[in-house]
Amino acid sequence: MNSRDYYSEIESLLKDCSFIVHFSVDFDEITSEVGYLKGNLDLIDGASLHFNEYFEIQSNSPKLLKYKYHWQSSEGNLIRRWDNARHHKELKTFPHHVHDHEGVHSSQSTDLKKVLDIIINAR
Repeated sequence: MNSRDYYSEIESLLKDCSFIVHFSVDFDEITSEVGYLKGNLDLIDGASLHFNEYFEIQSNSPKLLKYKYHWQSSEGNLIRRWDNARHHKELKTFPHHVHDHEGVHSSQSTDLKKVLDIIINAR
């Protein structure tokens, strides 16, 4: 697997999601093993998901070095945002965490597929 293969996997994942009405993804191939994805998804209920992934292919698999998945309502209000920015050192899962209307909480490392599964199960 290389960075272009991973980008193709992400595009296929998004095309197969019945609750996504429109999406756009920008792909920047830094090297054959390192890349950056930035995407916007419009969801069937009017909500949206904005995401960024900086990744490296290691042992034929993508490793997310930096990520952010920002899920917001049709009014633009935060529903949840998962990221691994290196703040919130007080959390057991540092640097992985999730923001919601109640604050910041511990979260396991995540990826786009897991976030899409959470969104579909929240419906």
